[in-house]
Amino acid sequence: MTTCSPNLPIAIAHAANSEGRFWFPWAEVALKPVEKPPAKPSTQTDPASGLSRRPVLLRAQDLHQQFGGQTILNRVSVELGAGEVVLLRGANGSGKTTLLNILTGNLEPDAGAIELLTNGVSEMFRYPRQWWEMKSRLTPERVAKAGIGRTWQDIRLFSTQNLLDNIACAAPNQLGENPAWALLRRSEVQAQEKRNINDSQAMLLDLGLAGRENSSADKVSLGQSKRVAIARAISAGARILFLDEPLSGLDAAGIAEVMAMLNHLAKEHNVTLVIVEHVLNIPRILNLATTVWTLEGGKIAVESPEQVRAELLKPSGSNLDNWINMLAVNNGKIKHEHLTGGAILSRIISSESPGSVVLSVEDLVVYRGKRLVIGEDQNGEVRGIYFQLYKGQINILQAPNGWGKTTLMEAIAGLIPIHRGSIQLNGQPIETLPPWERVKLGLSLLQSRDNTCLNLTVREALNLARVSKVTHHITNLLGKKVANLSGGERQKLAFYCAIGKGESFLMDEPFSALDNPSVHRCLQQMNNFKTNLCLIAIPKTIF
Repeated sequence: MTTCSPNLPIAIAHAANSEGRFWFPWAEVALKPVEKPPAKPSTQTDPASGLSRRPVLLRAQDLHQQFGGQTILNRVSVELGAGEVVLLRGANGSGKTTLLNILTGNLEPDAGAIELLTNGVSEMFRYPRQWWEMKSRLTPERVAKAGIGRTWQDIRLFSTQNLLDNIACAAPNQLGENPAWALLRRSEVQAQEKRNINDSQAMLLDLGLAGRENSSADKVSLGQSKRVAIARAISAGARILFLDEPLSGLDAAGIAEVMAMLNHLAKEHNVTLVIVEHVLNIPRILNLATTVWTLEGGKIAVESPEQVRAELLKPSGSNLDNWINMLAVNNGKIKHEHLTGGAILSRIISSESPGSVVLSVEDLVVYRGKRLVIGEDQNGEVRGIYFQLYKGQINILQAPNGWGKTTLMEAIAGLIPIHRGSIQLNGQPIETLPPWERVKLGLSLLQSRDNTCLNLTVREALNLARVSKVTHHITNLLGKKVANLSGGERQKLAFYCAIGKGESFLMDEPFSALDNPSVHRCLQQMNNFKTNLCLIAIPKTIF
């Protein structure tokens, strides 16, 4: 195991105690047996909002940020208290990521002030900085030392390392980071490394991942990866943790795992959480949240979970049902088919007689490395899958994470090889064709990740995809670089690039990171696929 701590944007990871419970460096009392639970921090009530007040760990005042003349944050002021759980919500482009970047030292605001009180001493950072303050910067490294961590929407584990090393390698203050000490104090370095390994094993036990210590990070489920990423940040001593869509892409089981962990951290260890989450998962976060920050028009409103829950409880049916019904306009019928492994294929049929077969998959078996992903029946035997998709249909594939939705999409598009079986597009076998030849035949794939070119401008990306017509929500972004867009804006761009030219569309989680208005606009575009084929893959979860 490498003893040097990696140079990450946010420093991550320190230990868990020998009993398999999290240990936090700021509270050594957690290591000692107690006769009764420690008293909770005293709270007061804010007369303005009616929200519970806690000991303040971070305070931001009058934050102001502009990009290209557009005001993103307009004199935003917030406070974070110990043990508080904040849901940060807002439409795409409202400034959620910008606010998180500022509070974690990844971006300096144009104006305002940030005060850190996590270590019991006030550290003040004012903007714009004066010439004598040039060395006084709020950097990600300084933020991490102050007990503030962050996890990202895209999991940033070391994919080729096992789970044990992913936690242990990030322990702070490792003696092995100093080459001289690594040579002259070898016994101390080895003793510290052994402690880090033992602590990491205890943490994996606490996460319910005992026995998976030597599992490579790219061989565990998405839910398990997210739990490891959260634990790695928390165990570094983070008293405040910012989480970017921790439930995104998870099925019901994965959501339950991560929610249980977040609940444990907030209630048992008094960790402050700030959570940005997809609109579909907001009701789940509200069950844990103590406060809601709503960003709109550059301003932030502080609300209680009860207020937001009352707003969301207006009768409207489930989100998935609403989506399917919106797609099934003009008296379209909905037919559900159960597939192996708990997957459901929902067909939206616009006419009594089906059109011609556009996509035919027969006896398809796909491996990733030595792992069988597509083509395993309930008894664990190899049995290829079969299905046909017809002209004029929109099809929604709901399947648990790990079922192989992404693998199926990539195999049809030619990005990964198949083990056996046939794939036909409009009657023509394509399983041996390279991806670009399949594109020429009208096949288009929207991938769930890495689906945009970050170094291009929005205009260049649209031109490259031969997109001639987009909504004003995209035209307003034409001059921006893709790397500077929010997650929702990138997803909208990827969606329009995918449907710009083609006849048969494969879409892997196309609504990820989109707010409700954006989802509805995408659904309206899909209603134009009357003469085409569309297969949409989404996680199977409880809407």
